Amino acid sequence: MTVLSGSYVPGMAAQEQLLAQALTDLSACLGRSTAVPCTLASCAELLQAVVAWAAPGTDPGSEQGTPGKAAAAARAFAKLLEAARAASRDGDSPATAPGDSAGAELPTSVTSENAEAPGKSASLVVQSKSGWEGVVAPTSPEDGDEAPGTKEAPRTNPDISGVGPMDPQYVLRCATVPVLLLCGAHIQDKPWTDCHSRALAKQLLQTLLEVLNFKSVADLIKGNNQDLPFSTFREALGLLGPLLCKDTWESHPEAKLVFSWMLYQVPRPWLSDFLSRVMPPSLLFSDDYKPENKVLGICCLHHIIKNVPAADLRQYNRAMVVYHALRNHLYTTDAEVIEVALPCLLDLFPVLQKPPPAVGAYQKDAENPSDQVLQLVLTHMEMEHKIVMRRLYARNLPALQERLGVRVVRHMKRLLRVIVSYLEVYDGPEETARLCILDTLQGTIKYAWPRIPSRLPLLLKALLKLIYEVSSDPSQHSLPVREALLHSASDCLVLLDRCCQGQVKIALEGIPAICNEPLLVKCINRVLHDT
Repeated sequence: MTVLSGSYVPGMAAQEQLLAQALTDLSACLGRSTAVPCTLASCAELLQAVVAWAAPGTDPGSEQGTPGKAAAAARAFAKLLEAARAASRDGDSPATAPGDSAGAELPTSVTSENAEAPGKSASLVVQSKSGWEGVVAPTSPEDGDEAPGTKEAPRTNPDISGVGPMDPQYVLRCATVPVLLLCGAHIQDKPWTDCHSRALAKQLLQTLLEVLNFKSVADLIKGNNQDLPFSTFREALGLLGPLLCKDTWESHPEAKLVFSWMLYQVPRPWLSDFLSRVMPPSLLFSDDYKPENKVLGICCLHHIIKNVPAADLRQYNRAMVVYHALRNHLYTTDAEVIEVALPCLLDLFPVLQKPPPAVGAYQKDAENPSDQVLQLVLTHMEMEHKIVMRRLYARNLPALQERLGVRVVRHMKRLLRVIVSYLEVYDGPEETARLCILDTLQGTIKYAWPRIPSRLPLLLKALLKLIYEVSSDPSQHSLPVREALLHSASDCLVLLDRCCQGQVKIALEGIPAICNEPLLVKCINRVLHDT
């Protein structure tokens, strides 16, 4: 790396002296010689190398020393930001985020117009906007630029020529994305962080927002450039790209967290510009064998589905690729995976929805993804015995039924069998499964009412049995849960009576005279007096 020997240069302004000292402290984190980078390329390379140095490694023992490295890097970066802010204030140069100024993109490869052929010594003269200058010492492998074991930082983009590293505006442009990557990796509660490193990361992120005059991380990632929005996110993807490949992402556990943290800040319609770069890592995470990685990947895919136009998702058959990846998760027994996979599928169905066939045309049932998912969910619900899984399936069944609408008649036999069996089983004090199943029954009656009269005896027996069980033992449920169960069951009886042309009233009219349960009589009277 081309450097300026020493951290003090005679005639350098006081604020630029602080900036040079901050860069020297960053070099010291890597065990390099105390020297100041003399080009913007070498400055960017230094900042990215510090972020890679503070990242957790593949060795489990390396996580123990990572919080200390992250704390040291956060302190050095905070010092750099404060020095750049002071220098910008003195030089009347506004601080800008990457891509907001008229210059080229940030460099990450070290080049120079005055560099000579390899093997020859070279001396360069660097001059900043304030007029300081110094002689650049030639570099050699013996200079100790790279500390043993230091990770190599990803490199992209060409150099910026004619700009010295002591320009505070461009130093801030160099530091913005590395600081975001550092904060995103250490701001969360993970094995490679501790309370001190997380506190310093949060403080560093707040300092970055204050220096660049942004109110939130979302505003910072978007930037001020109206012609090229989210240039910060674009540059961050360039640095994270090599770490999120199929062969490298497991060796960099912090990269997936930083990727998802920044992805959630990019809304519609701008996310469609990055679709080809954010979908492969998301699918890669969701296809992993660890449940936490599956959940992370599905959450990323869900954000993409909700913030990318359906036409872009259908292009190149991307939507079907996502659908098959999500449907495979329904065969797992991990509740946390299914809990995020089902809502994601529900939002994907409108994207996959095919236009209705012409009158007289034939369309196979299996061609509709929503029918496939409902059939699979009902199959699992019939055989499921774990209360946690039963509650999970029951919570998502009303929304899944609503997506199908009248097409739910294709699954009436299995659906009613599931409804009756779930109404018979006590679900705990909250009765989550029973309440959701009652909502499903109401929707089924509304959508498939012509098919209900033939099944009236089955449904009427199940509802009366539920009402009697809840009424006869009030201590089994709290008052709000008991009232919710009785009210939902009464609504189902009213709907049954309306679609069966009063047959329910005829069947119930003699019960109040022989029943001693006041709650049961109250529910039946509500049905009898419904007009």
